[in-house]
Amino acid sequence: MFLEILFWSAVFLIVYTYCLYPVILLVCVTLRRSGSSFANSVSPFSVTGIIAVYNEEKILPQKMENLKQIEYPKDYIAFLFGSDGSTDKTTEIIATSNLDYVILRLFPHRRGKVHVLNDLVREATGEIIFFSDANTLVEPQAIQNLVRHFSDPKVGAVSGKLILRSDRSTAGGRGESSYWSYENHVKNLESKLYTILGATGGIYAMRRSLYVPLPTSVPVTDDFLIPIQIVKQGYRVVYEPEAVGFEETSNSILGEFKRKSRIGAQNYHTISFFTKLLHPRFGFVAFALWSHKMVRWFVPFLLILLVSATAILGQRSEIYRFFFLVFIAFVFIGLLGMIAEKLKLRIGIFSLPYYFLAMNAALFVGFIRFLFGSQKSTWDVIR
Repeated sequence: MFLEILFWSAVFLIVYTYCLYPVILLVCVTLRRSGSSFANSVSPFSVTGIIAVYNEEKILPQKMENLKQIEYPKDYIAFLFGSDGSTDKTTEIIATSNLDYVILRLFPHRRGKVHVLNDLVREATGEIIFFSDANTLVEPQAIQNLVRHFSDPKVGAVSGKLILRSDRSTAGGRGESSYWSYENHVKNLESKLYTILGATGGIYAMRRSLYVPLPTSVPVTDDFLIPIQIVKQGYRVVYEPEAVGFEETSNSILGEFKRKSRIGAQNYHTISFFTKLLHPRFGFVAFALWSHKMVRWFVPFLLILLVSATAILGQRSEIYRFFFLVFIAFVFIGLLGMIAEKLKLRIGIFSLPYYFLAMNAALFVGFIRFLFGSQKSTWDVIR
């Protein structure tokens, strides 16, 4: 009986975090329609763009060209690039961009992104900080569409919409682009209800006065912890689907596995900085944190529990034996996806089980790194 309770609890939590939670949000949004949080016409805020880079010579020429297309009053915007011990032509490309509103800061010793962000924000003078990544190319009006929300004094940060350009014939491309479309939808619903709890790292903005220096003693997810610190101060973080950025996916599950395991370890370290927000007295914030983040981060352990429970229960019940066979078939399809990726074969929708299993395996690896403190603060470029 106890194992059956564990089994159905695990099933419910997995279905809840991926399927039921978005449905609940949709129903609530439908019942409660809210108006716009920004004025139609406001005086421009001064903006400082912050971009930490490490060995980005391949993508930086596109990034610098993209900055030229930004439609925002040039007297009100500047971009601070921080090179974290780059060893390629990164600094040369930035230094020779000939853009008056681009400033380069060299950090000769590689320390990690959070160190660079802390230093650059300390130097920033704009009322609004705009965070971006070297590989994120934004639409010309993206910054305008983010900044207009700050006419509402209750808004502390605004996240844009990231669209992944991918080769959908590959398992990595199809899986990652599908996942991001899903995440954008959930964020949009959360924003309409009250607040989102994490930003899209390559395209979001915040009030400089609300920035809390990131911890440097442990690796953390900066684009999650920064918005969470803003929520802790009583402000909303909203989602703006008309502020659009584009990135190319790695089109490789292996590449995504490395990135997700790093982010997973950082996420587990980040939990200690928002534990008090998990209390029910924080209302929607607690509800969203549990539903969208905490349960999702522990799905790998729920999957292990499911397989273990059905393996035992299946010895005395036909129903649970059937479930066990379903799980085995799901894993088998995932393995076929891995083989197909290595052979560069197209397997269509069957790539999704492979992506799901691989990303949860990456989370599990991230948890192990968290337990043993083996995750580094520095990052490697995965393209």
